Amino acid sequence: MSKTDIREWIRITLAFGPANFKKWQYIDRKNPAESMLKLLSVERFANDSYLRAYKSVSDAQIDTVLDVCERNEIEFLTPESEDFPEALLELANPPSLLFVKGNAECMSDWTVGIVGARNCCEYSQNAAYEFGSYLAEKNLVVVSGFARGIDSAAHSGALDANGKTIAVLGSGILYDYPKGTMDIKNRIAENGAVVSEYMPTANPIADNFKIRNRLLTALSDAVLIVEASAKSGALNTANHAAEQGREVFVIPPADIFNPLFAGQAGLLHDGAQLALTPEDIEMYINDLKGMGY
Repeated sequence: MSKTDIREWIRITLAFGPANFKKWQYIDRKNPAESMLKLLSVERFANDSYLRAYKSVSDAQIDTVLDVCERNEIEFLTPESEDFPEALLELANPPSLLFVKGNAECMSDWTVGIVGARNCCEYSQNAAYEFGSYLAEKNLVVVSGFARGIDSAAHSGALDANGKTIAVLGSGILYDYPKGTMDIKNRIAENGAVVSEYMPTANPIADNFKIRNRLLTALSDAVLIVEASAKSGALNTANHAAEQGREVFVIPPADIFNPLFAGQAGLLHDGAQLALTPEDIEMYINDLKGMGY
């Protein structure tokens, strides 16, 4: 079976949008090349807006994406690529394109996701940093979402330990978000990876961050929630993790009566694992290794 031309993966992503699950209603995952060829040639869906969008993507648009990636040393992976993470293939809505700056192979290493509130307290920020640092020292890859607060602390802990970390973005790799953090992205890419399903210059949209959480958890062998209120986006991440069969860990709330930690308390009540030390997560990963996962 022949592999699909990268240009067609770019075309389908531009036409449908990066995270639009509807594209998989048109593409046969077992034979994407043939199904995309049919999309270009068939006329009976002339009133289909997605088909019209697919056919209207110009060669110039595709060339622009290829040129931007080449100039900025951004690799793109498709579901047919050798380095495309197997865990993402298991998703109901996998990325049709995954843009990677850095070391794509680290996505297949043993990983721990660390997430939590942007506006976090000092206790939680310190915990995220210490857990990230310790786990990176133990050669585990720290995965987070590159937001302010807990995410940044987790990435920083891993970097300061000279370890690997993966930033899963809700915007394009080349978009400076959070503002003033491009140098940190480059630092992450030296040993780890900056990853996004969005076009390299795509700006951040609020809904994209919850959508990308499915990728963050799929790339993690376990997920740690560090600070979460009852309405925290970290709970969305925890839900994705549970649905994907990932173990969810929670650090002890600093104050069980403080609403800033209500989400953590709820997760613990519902059966999430308490992580008193990073060794608790390390031991869990070691058990997974021992079971041959």
